[in-house]
Amino acid sequence: MKIVYVYADNQREWNCSEWRCAVPARAINRTKGHQAVLLWIEDFMRTSPAAVDTCQDADLIVVQRNLFGPTLAAIQHWKARDRVVIADFDDAYDLMPPSVGSYDFWRHGIASENGTPLENVQRVDPPPITQFRWGLRLVHAATVPSKRLADDWSTYTSINYVPNYIDLEKYTSAAPVPHEGIHIGWGGSLSHFDSFNHQGVLTALKRICQSRPQVKILINGSNREIFDLLPVPQNQKILRPWVPYDQWARELATYDIGLAPLNGPYDDRRSWIKVLEYLVLKIPWVASEGPAYHELRPYGWLVQNSAQSWERVLLDMIDHIDDYRAEASREAYLYGISQSIDGNIDKSLSIYAEIIEKARGVRVNPSIKVEAETKRGS
Repeated sequence: MKIVYVYADNQREWNCSEWRCAVPARAINRTKGHQAVLLWIEDFMRTSPAAVDTCQDADLIVVQRNLFGPTLAAIQHWKARDRVVIADFDDAYDLMPPSVGSYDFWRHGIASENGTPLENVQRVDPPPITQFRWGLRLVHAATVPSKRLADDWSTYTSINYVPNYIDLEKYTSAAPVPHEGIHIGWGGSLSHFDSFNHQGVLTALKRICQSRPQVKILINGSNREIFDLLPVPQNQKILRPWVPYDQWARELATYDIGLAPLNGPYDDRRSWIKVLEYLVLKIPWVASEGPAYHELRPYGWLVQNSAQSWERVLLDMIDHIDDYRAEASREAYLYGISQSIDGNIDKSLSIYAEIIEKARGVRVNPSIKVEAETKRGS
């Protein structure tokens, strides 16, 4: 099979396209008998020469998230030429809280940069969330990394659950960095503002820093808002700037304990990325109870969003950190590496083959016995 991944992230925001497009594409190209190509969504929308050259012999075109405007016409263009086109998305655009930077765009069609005068704001009409629903009815199927998302959108098209598998090569070289004290860490964008903006985790971190002066809270991200939420002394919290994806694992390796707070229905549709990264780096972790991390319960701690629950578990981790590190190095680590992209790409290819078969009514041989040319995680 030849799969074309139409990615939507630009270089400044590169993250989702790495996990949903670049990671599986690299794994597919390491197999025998399959090919994957990355195509920028702007080229796809314009049906540029690069898009024509890339898509004309594709067995499957995977369009990432931006199902609105010229993208819909491009989907129709390739469907009319007997190409199978599916969508891939990893966010609950219909449940976005206003704190998410793209809320006004998805919900109201307001496309503007910070500081743009109101009279100069560009508007998308109908709003992208409306066109997104049209797009799901237009494509042959969709893939998502959340079972809740799959349930939410199943009335619009056939939704297939494809988890975010991890590219171990990006993490195996990251070694723990020696430092004094205990680092409790988290990294992410402002789309997680509401994940932190509740008294459970904030009050717990305040109490922990008061009772354990050796603790420092590390926040990785390009926005100060989440950092400023933390009600802890300035000398016990550190803000680190966002780094390119290929440097991210080294930042994570400075954590002694990983946080994964979630809050509300929007967060219930998150994928398991944060905790999966902790697993493969042998970092003890604590996360909010909920569907996003439910499958990973045996390999860490899930807590209710009360201050008492967060504080109790985190204090136990701090006071017995060596025991928790040892535990994170056993079954948790083994499960994490079992979710490598190379070890699971056959599952994705099998789903793609089934989608193509249903769309064309022709039997497709996905070559399920995929042999990776480079062995990972051994």
